[in-house]
Amino acid sequence: MRPSVHFVVSLILAAIFYPYFNWQVLFIIIGGVLIDIDHYFWYIFRFRKLSILDCYNYHLTGTKKNNFKDVKGSLMIFHTIEFFLINALFSLYSDFGIMLTIGLLFHYILDAIERYRSTRSFITSPSIILWLIKNKIQKV
Repeated sequence: MRPSVHFVVSLILAAIFYPYFNWQVLFIIIGGVLIDIDHYFWYIFRFRKLSILDCYNYHLTGTKKNNFKDVKGSLMIFHTIEFFLINALFSLYSDFGIMLTIGLLFHYILDAIERYRSTRSFITSPSIILWLIKNKIQKV
């Protein structure tokens, strides 16, 4: 899903929750938009390039050109079940944790809608544990 869609949805959610949580709604935007920083980390690791613009263009068009071959099986750390569960537990103890988790949840929902629309299943690993197991098996 394009970052602009994540941003608009997060902004709408932040506006809805603002009367109840004030400035803490900024964590909805962090959870809803900035978790895509893991795509940039992966890009740096994969291509050894620091250009944010090149990374954006690559994920926008380059991955589709090669049928997502480069990203299949990769680990986007902030898009994993474990990361979400840690944040969900954190939300039990703080309001800004709740806001972060709401942003994450809607980010994941938007990503799932995009996967459904493009008839792609999970391209990246949905779990750190599964990724570790799969990569250990392949190396043995």
